[in-house]
Amino acid sequence: MRLLGGRGSTQRTTEQTAIATFWANDLGPDVSNNIKGTFKPPGQLLDATIRIAKARDIRSKYENARLFALVSLAMADSAIGEWDVKYLTPIDLWRPVSAIHNGIDSSWQPLSAARDGSPLTPCFPAWASGHAAFAGAWAAVMKGYFGSDTMTFEVATEDPASPQKKRTFTSFRQAAQEDADSRVYLGVHYPWDASDGLKLGEDVATRSVLPRLGPVGS
Repeated sequence: MRLLGGRGSTQRTTEQTAIATFWANDLGPDVSNNIKGTFKPPGQLLDATIRIAKARDIRSKYENARLFALVSLAMADSAIGEWDVKYLTPIDLWRPVSAIHNGIDSSWQPLSAARDGSPLTPCFPAWASGHAAFAGAWAAVMKGYFGSDTMTFEVATEDPASPQKKRTFTSFRQAAQEDADSRVYLGVHYPWDASDGLKLGEDVATRSVLPRLGPVGS
């Protein structure tokens, strides 16, 4: 994590750097550049859902409403579970920048940056990753809704730091895993934050949302 997520890392690949910024969407509004600051992790996944629904030619208002209700409910419930993990457990884990500054390298900074280029780390506990939890919940619902994890689709980003505006995936799990891993490449999470966040999101969707999912068209 220290070597992969640091600014100027020589071990992080160009592809991993692109992944880090593609999924970030951490910054607030920037009126001068017409960036509203609303395209956060859930917004990015809802946009992906729109793209998939259009590509699959889902025209029924009922089916569209049903899909988006299930996805939104899963992400909302995963947010509750995620922040309970952050604040209502004995684990109050400091972010990588704090751990590294205190024990290894006081000059280390994450790849993550604010609009002015200064280092940016979210101001709440590291464990577990919120991005990963949202992604895990989203992927589980999409797989349940469409009856398969395998599908080719595009995801877009509005993060101004991303060199890519769209990325293509062949499964929901692949996209969710990349979203989770991006936080390690960005230098704001540990690997276990990503894996535990994914599992949390998947579990929330499986236990609280997917039982409500009957056959498409029901």
